[in-house]
Amino acid sequence: MPIARDRIPSDPRVGSCPNCSSTELQTVVDQPPWCGRCEWNLDVAASGAAGRLGRSIERLDRRAGFRADRRLARMATQEDVSHSRLTPAFLLLGLVSGVLVLIPVGALAAAGWLLVDGEGPLILPLLLAAVAYALRPRLGSVRQVVRGAYRLTGQRQVALHRLVERVGDAVDAPKPDVIVLNNDWNAAAAVVGVRRTRVLLLGVPLLVGLTPQETVALIGHELGHFRWADSRRRLLTQPARTFFGVLATATRPPHGDAHDRELAGVHALFYTLWQVVGGAVSWLLFVVHLAMNTLDAREGRRAEVRADAMASSAAGSTAALSMIDVLVLSPVLAPLVTAYGTPGGAMDVWRRAIATTRTQRAGQLPMLRQLTIREHASLLASHPAPGRRHQVISQLPYRDASVVVAPDEAAVLDAELRPFVEALRKQLAQAYDL
Repeated sequence: MPIARDRIPSDPRVGSCPNCSSTELQTVVDQPPWCGRCEWNLDVAASGAAGRLGRSIERLDRRAGFRADRRLARMATQEDVSHSRLTPAFLLLGLVSGVLVLIPVGALAAAGWLLVDGEGPLILPLLLAAVAYALRPRLGSVRQVVRGAYRLTGQRQVALHRLVERVGDAVDAPKPDVIVLNNDWNAAAAVVGVRRTRVLLLGVPLLVGLTPQETVALIGHELGHFRWADSRRRLLTQPARTFFGVLATATRPPHGDAHDRELAGVHALFYTLWQVVGGAVSWLLFVVHLAMNTLDAREGRRAEVRADAMASSAAGSTAALSMIDVLVLSPVLAPLVTAYGTPGGAMDVWRRAIATTRTQRAGQLPMLRQLTIREHASLLASHPAPGRRHQVISQLPYRDASVVVAPDEAAVLDAELRPFVEALRKQLAQAYDL
């Protein structure tokens, strides 16, 4: 879940919206005003790109991403977003991936045939095998996921495993094979390895900042990805997402002209031709790579909306909305998890600071939600903006919680979390020499 950039809001500015004639326009420091009622001018933002071309590309991408997310939000009110369906974008990505998979398979088969046949130089099958290896699908591994994190067990973290099982039953999702805690203000669900091991990753700081019901919403969201096999979809589209980027990098000529490399004569001619032809081919491949990933990002945003529907189903609409508001406030909440020197007291100190800040910022949330819509708008964004996700859940029918965390269960969950909070406190204290 991405974190929005922090901005300090100012008071609404008196003006006139050309679309809805609203007399109050919202504004923040160093940002153009926008209409909080109809979202006029919300797709315009101060550009941080360098150069006129960079600013133009950023502006076009922001506006296109804004329109795409707004269409997604409108679609959520017309379709059942709690169900998955095949889309033209996914079918195209799957078709391209299916064709591209034949390349490493064919290269490996050709390498094997040449080795068995025994004719020709040995370098040819070795090159074909290298091509097959370079273009192989990346399945990941549990070892990579748990590196630098904490792998939990059902015997020691009984309450958390039981809660995950309850949420999984509520959203009809398969249970994770591995639950991992790390030190990020984030959470994720992944399926890795040849055995397709389901891994649930939960960030210790984020868990500290959530209420028990918001934790249910977070777990429901991540298990929703298992429910709709989003990792399988990404695996099926992986060749289309990565193949052209690998080729674009491989065909990109080095920087510097022939004079810089002290080349002359025919060597300079061939080097210049390589730069012209190779550069054009590399750019063309990069454009295709960009198009494939734009389609994939669109599918990713749809997946996040489906997962949010699962969060609402498990924890109730109120908890799902407040969980997303934590993401809206992440820029000011995440820094509150700081070095604290007193052993055993970090969780209480962090939690009080986060709760106080949430209370102080509650009146600014409508503006901050819309600000995330502006800042996160991009065709390449894998997640809709937190503000747009809040908008989608608000438009869906209200849901009561199907999983409720009782106070005694919340106390046990806190007791299981405290050792990992203490480990994070020690790391932060050491980093700041406390």
